[in-house]
Amino acid sequence: MFTPLIRRLAPAVLGALCAGAGAQAPGTEAPTDADQPLVINGCPIWPYTRCPGADLRHANLVGSNLAGADFRGADLTRADLRGANLAVADLEGANLTGARLSKATVSNANLKRVRFYGTDLEGARLLRSDFSGAEFNGASLEIARLDKSWFLGTRFIGNNLQEAKFNQVNLQGAVFDGNVMLYSVFPSSNMVDCQGCPKGWD
Repeated sequence: MFTPLIRRLAPAVLGALCAGAGAQAPGTEAPTDADQPLVINGCPIWPYTRCPGADLRHANLVGSNLAGADFRGADLTRADLRGANLAVADLEGANLTGARLSKATVSNANLKRVRFYGTDLEGARLLRSDFSGAEFNGASLEIARLDKSWFLGTRFIGNNLQEAKFNQVNLQGAVFDGNVMLYSVFPSSNMVDCQGCPKGWD
């Protein structure tokens, strides 16, 4: 006697069951693209990532937290690292030609032999880092802070160094030529064997 009623209710019940099967239980939402880590050419973009020799040309890394990252020998040509955190990172031998690092934090980092050709470092915090053997050519370090960093044998050619603060840095054997140095300061810095270093800061 209930058969007609069951037949009428069956489609509605079946539809409800199907809809329920596709629903997510509370706290088990499906992951979205925003939850996935950014990976560029096989290099995950997160703190302490290990990407020596990575190809990160033109990468958008604005504001990224890359503290402790291993980018030794990486190609970061024209990468956008504005406001990024590269504290304690290892970029020895990396190529930062045309990269944008304005207002980036690069403290206690290894930047030996890095190429800074046309690199924008305006307002960057380059503190207690090792730039020995690096080359700054046509770069902007305007109002950058380079306190207590090492620049042994580093070359500064044709850069904008206006208002840059080289406080207590080691410039032994460095070379300065053709730079704009209006209001840049070098208090308590080691300038032994430095070619072209400003006078009067010994």
